[in-house]
Amino acid sequence: MAADVFINYRGADSNYAARLLYDRLQPLFGQQVFFDEKSIQPGDDYVLELLRNVRESKVLLAVIGPNWLARDSDGMRRIDDERDWIRRELATAYECGVRVIPVFTEGANPEDLVDLPRDISRLRTAQGLRLPLHHADDDLAKICSTVAKHVSARRRRRVALALVLAALLLIGLGVGLSFWFRGDGQQPTSSGSTTSGPTTSRTTSAETTTTTTSSSSPPDEPQVWWEGNLTLDGEAFQLAYTLDTSPPTRQPAGDIGLVCQLSCAANEIAGTEFVEWSKPGLPDRQQCVDLLNRNPGQRSLSVKQGTKGCFGTAEHRVGRLEVDKISGPGKMTIGVRVWK
Repeated sequence: MAADVFINYRGADSNYAARLLYDRLQPLFGQQVFFDEKSIQPGDDYVLELLRNVRESKVLLAVIGPNWLARDSDGMRRIDDERDWIRRELATAYECGVRVIPVFTEGANPEDLVDLPRDISRLRTAQGLRLPLHHADDDLAKICSTVAKHVSARRRRRVALALVLAALLLIGLGVGLSFWFRGDGQQPTSSGSTTSGPTTSRTTSAETTTTTTSSSSPPDEPQVWWEGNLTLDGEAFQLAYTLDTSPPTRQPAGDIGLVCQLSCAANEIAGTEFVEWSKPGLPDRQQCVDLLNRNPGQRSLSVKQGTKGCFGTAEHRVGRLEVDKISGPGKMTIGVRVWK
């Protein structure tokens, strides 16, 4: 099934913004959103998949960052190369009558789009939308509203029906919102109880230090999904990790990652949801659950060495973090524990 919404973006220039768009659009439109990282499966012919989905889409969101007009090693603008995939997707969209909407991230402006190739020259005068990477909720809502105007009513009704059925199912099962978002609500073992220590195995790599608990943990003790150190390094393109896999998977944007524009920040991280922990020591699972439920989390967190906090993942796991070391802009090591 081809997608209604196609996200067009240039790798390192706007990967983070493209991921933000996908994360907001996908819950509303499901598989009708095409994002290459998620939509192309192993073994698929990516050329056929990209072009087929462009041709059959209703809306193409052209995400444009400050380096969208980057040059190759010979000094030629990549967009001037007929083989450039960003250009091919845009040209195909215009040929097929797809609505192309530019989405400008921070540092990018319409007036930068000068001397574009003829087959995509209409992009220069297309009315665009803005997507700053900080406090982007209002802009994301506007983009979703704009997209919804051009998605077929039949598919919108199908999405709405699915949401209604999901809500009825939750009500029928008596599942409260807090339970749904935070898991089973198990209480951590009290400090006075006696438990046997978990058996652990430790694997060390350049990117993460992994500690995985065995299944012998007592059933009433919150089980650890993953624990270890995350190394974030903008120069090595270790930009972010998703923590719903064990061990974590490196991604352009994830549950914990760097904040990068033209360069990466030394005092801020971004992800799914954060709340700073200001009390002594490190929080346990229940304290993080309570903290996240009381304080709507932010998608970014100001940090320094020693900063502690709680976070949520895209699949509603809960974890804690401590910034162990900051070596400079875009280089830091963060100790992490994620609970099941």
